[in-house]
Amino acid sequence: MSQLLDKIKTVEGLYSGRPASEQEAVEAENKLRLAFPADYKDYLKEYGVISFYGTEWTGLNGDAWTDVVATTLEARSLYTDFPQDKFILEDLHVDDFLVLSDSTGKVFLWQNGSEKEIHSSIVSYLEECIARKDTP
Repeated sequence: MSQLLDKIKTVEGLYSGRPASEQEAVEAENKLRLAFPADYKDYLKEYGVISFYGTEWTGLNGDAWTDVVATTLEARSLYTDFPQDKFILEDLHVDDFLVLSDSTGKVFLWQNGSEKEIHSSIVSYLEECIARKDTP
């Protein structure tokens, strides 16, 4: 089991969607013309999509606003400078800030063409999201 899945299992009050099949994950990659990192694919196949502590990660088989394919394709059409090699991991719903990831699992904060690496892995970003529980 991946480190990401192990960490997700520790989240209290976790909401998850319907797990995605291998076929659904591959179709999503094909539609986005990119490869998901291995731990994100594991996450899709185990949970589909998750929500906790005010955090909503994208994935598959959830609501439209959390669908990784729909949200990423929409961002690509809205923003001419949206990076083609990344997908939306989380929409922060504040000032067009988006949390993106690439095929290596690095995590970036993006806003209107400005991009900054904020975590070296999705697991590290998950730890930040879990810490939100303790902030008022």
